[in-house]
Amino acid sequence: MGERWRTWEEPLDIEPINQATELADGRVLGENQITWSAEQIERFRSGYKCLNCLEPQEQAWPEHCPVCGYPMRTHQAEFFAREYTGVVHLGPTTTLEEERAGIVERAVKEEEARGNR
Repeated sequence: MGERWRTWEEPLDIEPINQATELADGRVLGENQITWSAEQIERFRSGYKCLNCLEPQEQAWPEHCPVCGYPMRTHQAEFFAREYTGVVHLGPTTTLEEERAGIVERAVKEEEARGNR
């Protein structure tokens, strides 16, 4: 079994956005809005996961990511502050109570419709 700190967690959602970055060699990279769990966001914020390559880190804020070389200690906090957009709601727009009330309401309407035939 691997080390707990090295556990990979996939993003909750990845959504393309209408924005791109042009590299010095002329290539154009599309950008995505990536939604992470609260636990993963905290790992990025506290320096336990590289924002560049997404590699988990055993110790917080290494000088450079040992996988991609990203200067985590000097750049990651600023990048996180600039790019983090806050909490994004995923899932239904109604509450459980609203759904329950809707079920009852639909059942009443169905009964009324059957009685009017």
